[in-house]
Amino acid sequence: MSQKTFLLVLFLVVMVVGLFIKNPFILNMLSLAALSVIVVIGLNLLLGFAGQISLGHAGFVALGAYISSILAIRLNINPWLSILIAVLVSSAFGALIGYPTLKLKSHYLAMATLAIGEIIHSIANNYVDLTGGPQGLAGMPMLSIFGFMLDNETKFYFFIWSLTFLLILLSINFVNSRFGRAYKAIKSKENAALAFGINVHLYKVFIFTVSVFYASLAGAIYAFYLGFISPSSFGLTQSIEYVVMVVIGGMGSFFGVFFTSVILTILPNLLTSLEDYWPIANGLLLILAMMFMPNGLKGLFKWIK
Repeated sequence: MSQKTFLLVLFLVVMVVGLFIKNPFILNMLSLAALSVIVVIGLNLLLGFAGQISLGHAGFVALGAYISSILAIRLNINPWLSILIAVLVSSAFGALIGYPTLKLKSHYLAMATLAIGEIIHSIANNYVDLTGGPQGLAGMPMLSIFGFMLDNETKFYFFIWSLTFLLILLSINFVNSRFGRAYKAIKSKENAALAFGINVHLYKVFIFTVSVFYASLAGAIYAFYLGFISPSSFGLTQSIEYVVMVVIGGMGSFFGVFFTSVILTILPNLLTSLEDYWPIANGLLLILAMMFMPNGLKGLFKWIK
């Protein structure tokens, strides 16, 4: 079965699930899972296909959430226009900081991206007049599509999952294009890619910008969905969770990271009594995956096959 056929089957399953589930709590968890999938699919493009690490991706999610919220609340700008501006500004910021940062390699790049994420988190936490500080921002208007208000869990569920599958489809098409093949070359043999005339650095900056685009879009929609954001949702722990989702799902595997994103987003919401231990669980999962399942679910499925 081809990737696109499997994606269509998966989409139909998710839509049918939405028709039968009426519990708002379950729909809420699944909608939050869809937002995680968007972030992780973007991170997978960066990590799984271009071989570049980011330990500060929650910061870019925060960037999209805060810019769109501030525009909508403080300046009374239309929510969709606020989201568009937020995503464009965040993507431009990603390109700007990505240009010098992506000249670094291995753990130096990891530390640089971690620092960027922490700087964004610190700004959100300390600029109280603008961001609301630790208490956060609230009062975002509801999203609507041509007058159709997304005013309940069911409506938002169908909207966000439709958008998620559209973004996955775009990612699959991108990876299977000549640009995608260039990134595979960069990941496997960077010097060989240079020898074939690929501008490796600009390619890295571009895919980093795309990854920031996905993260900031998810963050902006997250803000309007919940109607409230605070810095606690965008810390280092969340960035590590995104990396764990990619590694366990299998770097370069769209469907592996899809399933791990959904599972690892839902589990903490179900096991609320173990909330304080979840960062420890994430760390253990990452260590075990690197030791015994370095290719994640993708490698496991291949081994079973």
